[in-house]
Amino acid sequence: MLNLQKKVEDTKLAVFLDHRKLINEAYGEFQLRPELFHFQAKKTHQENEGTKSRKRKRKPSEEELVSLEDLKMVNGYLELLPKALEEQETPTMERHWEDAYELPQLHGANESGRMQQFQGPSGVYLIPNRSRFYNHNVENLTALLHQLLPTYDLIVLDPPWRNKYIRRLKKTKQELGYSMLSNDQLSLIPLSRLTHSRSLVAIWCTNSTLHQLALEQQLLPSWHLRLLHKLRWYKLSTDHKLIAPPQADLTQKQPYEMLYLACRSDAPEDFGKDIQRTELLLSVPSIVHSHKPPLLSWLGDYLQLDGDQEEPNCLELFARFLHPHFTSIGLEVLKLMDERLYVVDEAKKC
Repeated sequence: MLNLQKKVEDTKLAVFLDHRKLINEAYGEFQLRPELFHFQAKKTHQENEGTKSRKRKRKPSEEELVSLEDLKMVNGYLELLPKALEEQETPTMERHWEDAYELPQLHGANESGRMQQFQGPSGVYLIPNRSRFYNHNVENLTALLHQLLPTYDLIVLDPPWRNKYIRRLKKTKQELGYSMLSNDQLSLIPLSRLTHSRSLVAIWCTNSTLHQLALEQQLLPSWHLRLLHKLRWYKLSTDHKLIAPPQADLTQKQPYEMLYLACRSDAPEDFGKDIQRTELLLSVPSIVHSHKPPLLSWLGDYLQLDGDQEEPNCLELFARFLHPHFTSIGLEVLKLMDERLYVVDEAKKC
């Protein structure tokens, strides 16, 4: 993780999350395949043609001016990033994450001090140390409450919002798409029973205005949460450029997704104010759909633990991979722990 400030005296900053590095540091000798993190920025029409557009310039609209201001702000932070290492030509890899996921409902935990390997019906899955998981439908979370901690310091959700990409995916190959949930279904998740007055809740959201309004006006109140901050996670190419410029038309695909940060409704009024200093997140994403960067390295600094508590207790709902300190729950909770997505670093073997 890297904090980026344009000037020392600036009150605002951006956070660069090195997705691959954060996972690799947590997993020790097992390292994510480098092929999973190769993104190239999309070329503009002028770059594709090799010439400047000869069309008469028109005055940009108000929406486009906002987009240009966003781009200017983001580029200012990109200039502060260390120069990306030159990547060698990387061969493509088989898309194992698109294979059918056939694990039954089960749960497990690892407190062995090292990575463990679990033999499933159709492959081997990695289980990191200090992690706990439930291959379980989050819609039925109430049935698990007696097996979970009473409350958690950090809760992360990446809900299966209804979207066109997944609908297209399901038409092509049913097992590639997860089950999407309506806002009413999401509102029934008993999240308020797992938070305390110092809990932080991080919720990933799409760029759909309808989803964002539903989250702010329906879901947060139903979960007894108060919005602290919302910010954009900008996706970068391997050479640390935006994968595409922001679009003035918000109905078009954007180079970012939204992250909402919330706390309990009854939390102190000044709780979490420091988090608002972070204007945006940056990272090179995985090519796997919905494989989000870990947030604990950043949000851990804002967690308020009990006096005798050494490590945070964290929960992730709709999880598709495991991380130390987390209890992870979802129908595809081991999906991205497939051993074939990793290579062994011999130098880190015990």
